[in-house]
Amino acid sequence: MIKSLKLGWALYLVISLANILGFVIFLKGFFPTKKVLPGFGTFYETEEANSTSALDPAASVSAASPFLDENGLPKYNKFILMVVDAMRSDFCFGKDSEFTFLQSLIYQGNAIPFTAYSNPPTVTLPRLKGITTGGTPSFLDAILNVADDYDNSQSLFTSDSWVHQFKQQNKSINFFGDDTWLKLFPGQFAEFEGTNSFFVSDFTEVDNNVTRHLDLQLKPNNNWHGLILHYLGLDHIGHKGGPDSVYMKPKQKEMDAIVKRLYQFIEEKENNDTLLILMGDHGMNEIGNHGGSSLGETSAALTVISPKLEMKMNKYSSTSPHPPPQTIQSSKYSYYNDILQIDLVPTMACLLNFPIPKNSLGVIPKQVVELWTEEKRRSILLQNCYQIMELYIAKNGKKGALWSTFLDLKSKVLPLDAYYAFLHDVQHELASSATEYNYNEMYLGVFLVSLSAIITIIIFNAYFLRFSHANFAKVVLFQVFTFLYAIHFHGSSFIEEEHQIWNFATSLILIYCGLAFFNVFEKRNKVFTLLFLFTSLRVLKSWNTAGQKWFSNNNISNYLQDNVELLWALNFATYFACTVLTYIQDRYGIGYALPESIHLLDTKDLGSFLSFTMIFVATSLSFIFKMVQFYVDGRSLPKILSWPLNWALVNFGVELNEYSAAATDPTSKFLLQKASVSLSKLSVNTLFGGLIIRLIIGRLRGRRVGRITDITNAVTIYLLHQTDCSNIPIFLVLMIAKFLLSKLVVQKTSNIDDYVLVITSLTLFLQNSTFFSMGNTNSLATVDLSNAYNGIESYNIFLVGLQTFTSNFAGPIFWSLSALQLIFEPSIVSCSKRKSKSVELIDYPKLTTTIILVKSLISLLFYSISAVGLIVSCINLRFHLFIWTVFSPKLLFFGSWLVFVNFLVDIVSAMVIVSV
Repeated sequence: MIKSLKLGWALYLVISLANILGFVIFLKGFFPTKKVLPGFGTFYETEEANSTSALDPAASVSAASPFLDENGLPKYNKFILMVVDAMRSDFCFGKDSEFTFLQSLIYQGNAIPFTAYSNPPTVTLPRLKGITTGGTPSFLDAILNVADDYDNSQSLFTSDSWVHQFKQQNKSINFFGDDTWLKLFPGQFAEFEGTNSFFVSDFTEVDNNVTRHLDLQLKPNNNWHGLILHYLGLDHIGHKGGPDSVYMKPKQKEMDAIVKRLYQFIEEKENNDTLLILMGDHGMNEIGNHGGSSLGETSAALTVISPKLEMKMNKYSSTSPHPPPQTIQSSKYSYYNDILQIDLVPTMACLLNFPIPKNSLGVIPKQVVELWTEEKRRSILLQNCYQIMELYIAKNGKKGALWSTFLDLKSKVLPLDAYYAFLHDVQHELASSATEYNYNEMYLGVFLVSLSAIITIIIFNAYFLRFSHANFAKVVLFQVFTFLYAIHFHGSSFIEEEHQIWNFATSLILIYCGLAFFNVFEKRNKVFTLLFLFTSLRVLKSWNTAGQKWFSNNNISNYLQDNVELLWALNFATYFACTVLTYIQDRYGIGYALPESIHLLDTKDLGSFLSFTMIFVATSLSFIFKMVQFYVDGRSLPKILSWPLNWALVNFGVELNEYSAAATDPTSKFLLQKASVSLSKLSVNTLFGGLIIRLIIGRLRGRRVGRITDITNAVTIYLLHQTDCSNIPIFLVLMIAKFLLSKLVVQKTSNIDDYVLVITSLTLFLQNSTFFSMGNTNSLATVDLSNAYNGIESYNIFLVGLQTFTSNFAGPIFWSLSALQLIFEPSIVSCSKRKSKSVELIDYPKLTTTIILVKSLISLLFYSISAVGLIVSCINLRFHLFIWTVFSPKLLFFGSWLVFVNFLVDIVSAMVIVSV
């Protein structure tokens, strides 16, 4: 073992922090703030002969607007922008859509529908930047989207946008809805009220708080010129119950009714110069999440609505309320006209008559340009060409094939299709190279991470091959796998399907350990134990559809969701197993009793009774909470649970008179949500309050054995609390797997280093394979927010962040704590009675911190080498087609593994646990 403990820990912390610092510096250089042209857009004199002066902003200040109609008037003077968060195209245009009024407007020719492609990352902050400035988002915005309550750097106050251009006309804008707008445009709205976009448990009040302003805003004497409404409820329903939630269609009806109300307002004579725009900021995937680049996430609805519109294309008209979808749908989620979402920016500019924002990459859709006479269309498109060419010249200069094409378009009268072909070519080139890397910071990050990896490799090999008695083959094989894993980052498909690597590697290491460490052929029962362990891992693999390339509903999770009786039987079994396991393990070493000097009762019996009672109360409250959560999310519980659910809710003042309909009733739903918050708080407080008391009494008795198991069991119950109901039975499988593993391992106090190497390697593999088995991937779209707000009444970034982490990394956390159990207290895990001469490593308090240091060195080797492989691959493939959709999300996920799982859970928390 390591002899100089203080020096070892100091060296480890320096290397580990250097590794983390280098990785963060690399991220800062890899995700820089996007560079934009300073200043604000103006109208260009497109008929000027000299092309150079025509693109000089100073020469175009006094240019006339090309967007006025034949009467010299703008198409519209006012606008209403209604943003419905996560409104996927099929929610509006599909045959099962409840937007019946909107579809009637489309068929009558009073609306122009689009499927608007949303550039990834498909989260609100970068999408709002895109639809207001016309620029492509930075991937860094995906991080700022989560921390926006504590970050003001994303303000667009000094950047050009249609908000700025519209206000330059001395017009006012009122805003109500997602408070991200208030962060982007501070002080820009005359009247406003923001709602927090991250409290996903609420999808009723969050929209009512927007709609309640309409009575005042739609009065005849209103004083606004622009009105922005951003509704969040539909997005929250997606996060909680997916696109097929029972709440989805009622929410669509609610939004459609608001569209109808707004349309009736602009139909009035005094308001007929008001343009109504309905849009989603992004879509959602098959499970209701977003952030990635799947078709469902990037296909948002967008509709331009006005009684003044005269559609010239009869293909939308139909006497049927729902025409056959094949007549309007070219592919899945692609309806009517396909555009980029950033095309909204020049669309608003031409319809409301203001200059196109300076950094916009948008192109005015053909269906909008056709609203003008043929004589005006060329000048409108030329204005778009001049504006986008200013961006091109700033990057490439006045040269290249596109510059030559631009000169031809300016000097000749060509068909409109030629202008559109040119605009889309420039748009594509600029969008693909919009972000510039900060190479100095990237290379500094690579240097620090590589240096820490090299030092770690030297220390690891010097220690394990020279000073310890660890098996040479195990030491070498672990490093070989680590290097192979680091290399796999150079393949995008390997990252997308990483679960395949871990499933295969976990099976291999179990086979190897079975032969070289478990000695399974010594006893027949060990062979069967290993086979049962493989069976449990196979069940885990089949639980969810892992990976990003293929999605299938043929898995255990979906089967259980379709068979709720079986699901809740397994959920009950899991909670019951946790309770009973804690009670049983209490009898095998947990020192939870009154001091031995007090002989009121037999201390062992009293300790067991108190242990069972407190765990029973905590697990019962948690189980009831999960029932309420399941019910509030719009899913049906088995009838057998209706009685205990009603009985529990009566204590919170909630009576479910109509069990089947209560979840859709707003009043009952609000009361249920309050009860859910209270139940969650009570459960967690009881659980950890009991744990603290238990640890205090155990310490007073001077017993060390059992404390790690105590903490692990309590945290496991909390992880159940933070897990989706369809994944709760996974923990039953995990507990069985851990029990089987404890029966196989043989604790060797004579060769501790070898033992720690095996257990750390095994649990590292199990951490990763379990992470993917629970439905996670390397895509932001699979980040689950449904349990991030358990027990929280209002948004708190620390609590929400903590619970988001625990709910998404529940599997890795479980195996991290299990590793401590298997190292220090394996006999308690296996529920084996300790013989008088038997010892646990926890019996040697002077060794515990040294063992944790050795364990940390092993994991540091894996993470430091992996970090080098990942960031080098991102540098080599920085111009790869999938750099933003595959490699960039992996960087963020790996950062979470490196900082939160490895450093905070595997190391910091481990040190705290063994020191309690």
